[in-house]
Amino acid sequence: MALQRQVRLRAEGVYYALVVVAVLSGAIARQLNLLMLVGSLLAGPWLFAAIYGRLALRLLRIERKLPPALRAGERLAVEISVTNERRWLRVWGVEVEDTVRRELPDGDRTRVMTSVFFPMLLPGQNRQVTYTGSLPRRGRYIFGPLRITTRFPMGLFRHSYVLRERESLVVHPRVGRLARNWAKIARETPVGGQRIERRGLLQTDFYGMRDFRAGDSRRWIHWRTSARRGSLVVRQFEQRRSQDLALLIDLWQAPDASAAGRENLERAVSFVASIIDETCRQPGRQLTIAMAAHEFALRSGAAGPLFMGEQMDALAVVAPHGDDDFPRELGHALASIPPAVATLLISTRPVGLDALAEAAADRDARLDGRSLQVVHVGPELAQYFSLSSTA
Repeated sequence: MALQRQVRLRAEGVYYALVVVAVLSGAIARQLNLLMLVGSLLAGPWLFAAIYGRLALRLLRIERKLPPALRAGERLAVEISVTNERRWLRVWGVEVEDTVRRELPDGDRTRVMTSVFFPMLLPGQNRQVTYTGSLPRRGRYIFGPLRITTRFPMGLFRHSYVLRERESLVVHPRVGRLARNWAKIARETPVGGQRIERRGLLQTDFYGMRDFRAGDSRRWIHWRTSARRGSLVVRQFEQRRSQDLALLIDLWQAPDASAAGRENLERAVSFVASIIDETCRQPGRQLTIAMAAHEFALRSGAAGPLFMGEQMDALAVVAPHGDDDFPRELGHALASIPPAVATLLISTRPVGLDALAEAAADRDARLDGRSLQVVHVGPELAQYFSLSSTA
């Protein structure tokens, strides 16, 4: 544990020292033994305060406990634990200061300081105090360094130790509420129809039996039922609708974006986070995410808690790009997505299918026959999504 000891003489200590020096100087000049005794008595508390604080902080152990996960706007609770490892000496008036700093790839930094106070620590005692707050924006937050301070007694000196270790907390974007009809934009084709992916026998649902017909596979015959009935009976299967989903995300922001433009970007990130959150609550789905941002990322995996956590971590620290041209990487990603998979192109600026088609032309990917829709993050998004609480 890296420690840095600091001692600071406070204004009260300076005034007190001047009084002591004045009394002792007068006693020496006039050779007054009684005044010398008074000056010596006054100097005692000053010297005691200079020594006590250093000894009091020496055997104190401090720990910080961060929440395992947090979303922007949720209540933050950080527990500070202090243990007095002495066997006989009490410690009074201990203050622990913590620094919280937000960092993003765009260089945005915000620093806040907070503190908790421990009036007294008995020998061997462990005490916890929790400070609370709210982190309204997504991103990576750095906690530390911790500074443990005491001004006891009389506040003449400020003794402190600085613990250089830092901890980080990734704050995920806010998850809003998706309207009940939002999924229609993913299932509909540009001409308003719906596509159903036809799968093989092993990917269909058995729901009954029927009599054997010419052309049926012999593998479908249910021999036990056929023997009981005296005629061939085959299993009947229901073809399922594909629930896989692909997201093409264009996180664009102008270099001189206004506050409204920055807020629009955050709404886009929250919209994507809400879709991922809902999709990953339905096991068995395949989710593909292609994100054009400050750094392009392409991820694909089975929907579930692990995949959702990875994508939320990525969205927490994502920064926009400022390229005026439509990202060609999104067109290249489209070429790797099966045509039957429902695909959403989500952009913070008005774009059309023509831009995506031009970007996909490099990989000979066609838009015809795909379940593809474009969602512009603007006023019209309110019909599908809101940032009201989902709790």
